[in-house]
Amino acid sequence: MSKCYSLIAFLAMSVALFGCGKSNQVEQLPVFCKQDGSRLQIKQGNITMEIMPQVAGRVSSLKYGGHEILVAIADLDKITDWGTVFWSSPQSEWSWPPIETLDSKPYTLGSDEDRLVLISDVDKKTGYQFTKTYLPVGDDRISVTYRITNHSDHEKNVAPLEVTRLPPSGDLFYPRGDTDPISGIFYPLDVQRIGDLTWYHYDAKKIRTDHHKIMQDGKEGWVAYVDRGYLLVKEFADNPPAAIAQGEREIEFFTHVERIFIEMKQQGASVALAPGEHLEWEVIWHVKKLPDELAKEPEPLALADYVRSLL
Repeated sequence: MSKCYSLIAFLAMSVALFGCGKSNQVEQLPVFCKQDGSRLQIKQGNITMEIMPQVAGRVSSLKYGGHEILVAIADLDKITDWGTVFWSSPQSEWSWPPIETLDSKPYTLGSDEDRLVLISDVDKKTGYQFTKTYLPVGDDRISVTYRITNHSDHEKNVAPLEVTRLPPSGDLFYPRGDTDPISGIFYPLDVQRIGDLTWYHYDAKKIRTDHHKIMQDGKEGWVAYVDRGYLLVKEFADNPPAAIAQGEREIEFFTHVERIFIEMKQQGASVALAPGEHLEWEVIWHVKKLPDELAKEPEPLALADYVRSLL
């Protein structure tokens, strides 16, 4: 999907969201959150998470000290393929492109003084409404809780899916579960099996003339990314393959054919929601600068042990 906003439109949305006297303005943000123009910043320990309410409340930047972990927003006109987004699963329900109401249009600030809450409009086609709640939960850890509410007039089977765009470098890994890796319609990623891990090292020379993908069940409820001595871990509830949406897998890596980003995805269990019902799903983000010995020698099994020590 490609949709561009001019600077005027961008600023207009910012004024609409944060302007004085607007009904969707929160009088006081949580103490851990600061406003920087049209963006919100959460600082916890050594990390700073930046969120853009006017672009679906997505995470637009994640830094440890001054080191950027994500593919962050590059300019005002580019509103796709950066940061972290939230989708419904299975993707076959909406195919491509993502639903603008949920993926790129403005979210409203909620009123919970202890948490940062952002709420989408209701998507007319699917009936879904998304809520994203952010809360620091310890040193270098931030909890993101997602809610999907079914506002349609019939039962919906749906699962939560978080998508994080990472720079085209580094390594991704997770404890492999009970299914073999598959790649769907794309080229398979060149992954390794190292002990109980599925390990992927990004090599731009191995990206062919299409996107590459791996989808697989995980175990232990975590997936990790390491690059240049910094570590990002996503922690979530583990689910068996039978609980995942049809045609999907619990963990997915995707590499763009133009070598501009890697996507790290994980999803929760599929739930049958009657009209008016909702599901909630928590993902805890851990961000660390690796100890010197691990940064110099990023041995996979030692890194996995380090990740487990954080959870």
